[in-house]
Amino acid sequence: MVHDRLDRYCCGFQPDPSESCVQELLHEKCRNPSELALVHILIQRSKPSQLVFIDNAGRPLHPEEKLNFRLLQGIDGFPETAVTVLRSGCLQNLLLQSLYVDEEFWESLGGSEGLRPWLQTIDRRGQILLQYIQKHNLTGIKESCL
Repeated sequence: MVHDRLDRYCCGFQPDPSESCVQELLHEKCRNPSELALVHILIQRSKPSQLVFIDNAGRPLHPEEKLNFRLLQGIDGFPETAVTVLRSGCLQNLLLQSLYVDEEFWESLGGSEGLRPWLQTIDRRGQILLQYIQKHNLTGIKESCL
């Protein structure tokens, strides 16, 4: 089963007029849910709470004030572990530890100093997501061990 909550048509934020999705009039499709193409996130029927991204069309440099969370509509819970990490304030350090394992990637981006701006953006987006979760009283979903 395949579900898409990525920004093929720039539905997840307010795009600049220069964005290709606006230039090609694709952004207009966001108003009509039947126009949205569903791709990029896989789930197993036996484990619908476990998502796997197969393509990341995120825009980490897009201004925060233009985020609109439209892509989160219909999601009524998030994994408890992920929410706990966001609350802990340890996301950047955990990401650094994880990325350090891949030496080639680590060095190609300049080590911890080169990665820091990206990690700060991800951490800030995580805090914005946490605020969204709290504002909408979304539930935590317990993960099961395999």
